[in-house]
Amino acid sequence: MSAHEPLVGSGKERGPGSSSRLAKVGVLLSGREQFSAFYGGALARWTYEVYSRLRDRVEVTVFGFPTAAENLYDLRHRTSGVWRACNMISPIPFLRRWDEPLWLRGVIQFLRDLDVVHIHNRPQWVRELRQMGYAGTICLHLQNNHLGHWTSAELDGLAPELQGVAVCSGFLRATYASRSASLAAKTSVIFNGVNTGLFKPREEIREPKTIFFVGRLLQEKGTLQLVRAYARVLDRHPDATLVIGGSSGFGVHEETGYVRQVRELAQALISNGNGRIFFPGYLDHDKDLPSWFQRATVFVCPSLFQEPFGLVNAEAMACATPVVGSNRGGIPEVLGETGKLVDPDQVEQFADALSSLLEDVESRVALGRAALVRCREMFDWDIIAQTWVSFLEAARG
Repeated sequence: MSAHEPLVGSGKERGPGSSSRLAKVGVLLSGREQFSAFYGGALARWTYEVYSRLRDRVEVTVFGFPTAAENLYDLRHRTSGVWRACNMISPIPFLRRWDEPLWLRGVIQFLRDLDVVHIHNRPQWVRELRQMGYAGTICLHLQNNHLGHWTSAELDGLAPELQGVAVCSGFLRATYASRSASLAAKTSVIFNGVNTGLFKPREEIREPKTIFFVGRLLQEKGTLQLVRAYARVLDRHPDATLVIGGSSGFGVHEETGYVRQVRELAQALISNGNGRIFFPGYLDHDKDLPSWFQRATVFVCPSLFQEPFGLVNAEAMACATPVVGSNRGGIPEVLGETGKLVDPDQVEQFADALSSLLEDVESRVALGRAALVRCREMFDWDIIAQTWVSFLEAARG
């Protein structure tokens, strides 16, 4: 089949493997991620949002660890009884390295007859599947820098084992492209997306001076730097409010040392000054999160690490909420000219960007409108789904 031939043909029978039938795709979630809007993360959401839009073109099965039926996304989901053994060996030194290979062996029987296996974030699984006898199309989908430590020889060895690599940003592609021309040639940048039916502007509920953050409360996400910047914002805007949404994990929370450090600094600002800081906890992505973006005056993404994409930025943009984001990783690609970029470690610069947006209504509204247009043109899930179909067609060609 040529790279330009659609996955669904004209309806005439062409025999096995023809494009007149639905492509059978198996998606492999990684890292024990649940296939759930509430307990799952970006990989589960990407999988659901894209493949749910391709039901008439792709017959998909998602493979992962068990997810309770009441929390499960509305797509076919399978697991294997070996997950119990995986959970037993994963905490044990010297045995934990067999955790993921064991899980793969538990599902290989379901994969053999599929046209495409779509692997999330696990490049090492490509060769393992080939060694287990899978002969179909393999597409690797990277949302994080899982190839940064691979040597040029290892990258060149990976290239012939698969048919396509998708990455969520040009930044992520650049982490390995210069070390392997053969793998770079098979790589496409396919952005993450936003449900613009859920995430949309509601100016009637917009609050005048609310700074909003949402994410996992981890050191790499820069929450502590945000609270420090907010302390300086209060010098110019004593009536400003800071909302810190999220928890230490997806749908669960542990009061870690870092979380305590953030809360103690926040409490000091509340007790000793005029700080208004709220921690609403973990926010349901579909039910709760849109309204928080819509109410916010400014959204902030202070990631300290090289964030490959930063989906929350695009979701804020879809709500016409201006973004102050880190000048790291793929965040500049997402924002383009429609947001403010800062070094989150430079607290004065960070605070000044926030304060300027809080006080300049005209600039704030213009930036939000430009961000909305950019999001609808580049990050709408309908656009991402059609881009993914073209990617699959090329890979199967």
